[in-house]
Amino acid sequence: MAKTKMIVALRDLESVESLVTLACQVANARDAELLALHVVEVPMVTPIAADDDVLDQPGKEILAKAQQHAAQNFSRKISVRLLRARQAGEAIVGEAQEWGADCLVMGHRRLSLVGEILLGSSVQYVARHSPLQVIVEIPPVKQS
Repeated sequence: MAKTKMIVALRDLESVESLVTLACQVANARDAELLALHVVEVPMVTPIAADDDVLDQPGKEILAKAQQHAAQNFSRKISVRLLRARQAGEAIVGEAQEWGADCLVMGHRRLSLVGEILLGSSVQYVARHSPLQVIVEIPPVKQS
């Protein structure tokens, strides 16, 4: 029987610790292999394969922080993958299918209703198109 595979999709540095913690807890319970994924959304005016390390640097930092957090807090080694795409949601679903993942963990940033309708979101795309289990972490509303 093949080992269970999970992906944790990471968008920004601020959410790395909470998402990697959740993903490691679920992966440990399922004895699953874990892959941290960051998708660099490349603007239409820029070629996907542009030789521009500036595009990739933030994603590399996010993935390094994910590996460090998993190792320090869960004694877990995780694989990482950096992708470039026009739309993160499509890339996440495609990578999950290609890698043979059974489960996907991702976060959702709270946007305004108009922003959600006009811009859409990676979470909405993944929820509608992913053939696998999706666990979404939604941060609490900040009280002012």
